[in-house]
Amino acid sequence: MTETSASIRFGADGAATVQSYVRLTASTYIRCCTYEEAAPILTIRDGAADITITNPGRGEVTEEDVRFGRALADAVRLYAAELEKLAARNRGTAAGPDDAAGQAA
Repeated sequence: MTETSASIRFGADGAATVQSYVRLTASTYIRCCTYEEAAPILTIRDGAADITITNPGRGEVTEEDVRFGRALADAVRLYAAELEKLAARNRGTAAGPDDAAGQAA
């Protein structure tokens, strides 16, 4: 089962904003394709959602592209770290205060 949704909102000036959600599941496909002479392409697919991330140039990679790539990587690292923290908290809560699981020996 996919967990994706998208909405389009129009502002008072008529400008459209697209907001997409991809809730990562076992059916989510994530891949990074690399090339010798062109920028990498990051793809995230889940159901009807198909997100492709790359730079605007054709083969030419700039320092600004590198800066955006590092910003993306930093955001993903923070996302993963928060998931790890919350999963650990949930494991601790599931064990219960009187349960020996998760306690140091």
